[in-house]
Formats: sequence, C-alpha cells, structure tokens
Amino acid sequence: MNLLMLGIGIYILGFIITVISAGIFDTTGQSSYYYGIIFSILYLSAIVGVSTSLILRELRKKDSS
Repeated sequence: MNLLMLGIGIYILGFIITVISAGIFDTTGQSSYYYGIIFSILYLSAIVGVSTSLILRELRKKDSS
C-alpha cells in the first residue's frame, strides 16, 4: 500500500508541476503532443520511483540479515 501511495504521490506532484508550467505552451495543436510526452514522462517517473523503493527495501533487508 505504501508503494502505491508513493507512485500516486510522484504522479500527482508531476501533474501539479505540469499544470503550473502549462503556460509555456500555446493553445495550438502541437501542444497536445507536448502534453502527451509530459504525461508519459510522469508515468515513467512514478514507475521508476516505485521500483527504486522496492530495490532499496530489498537491499536493506539483505544487509540487516
């Protein structure tokens, strides 16, 4: 459950940063491609954050035993 919350937290933080910085894009059709790329990167960062958390947890378990 903790990892799920971490992934959601990373995604929401990235979404907030995207909304704040959305003013740099025009309202043209090309900006929709940029938004697609940004949301793909946000999804990837959430996956990387959760994966890193899992790897660190396993390494800590291995060191403590």
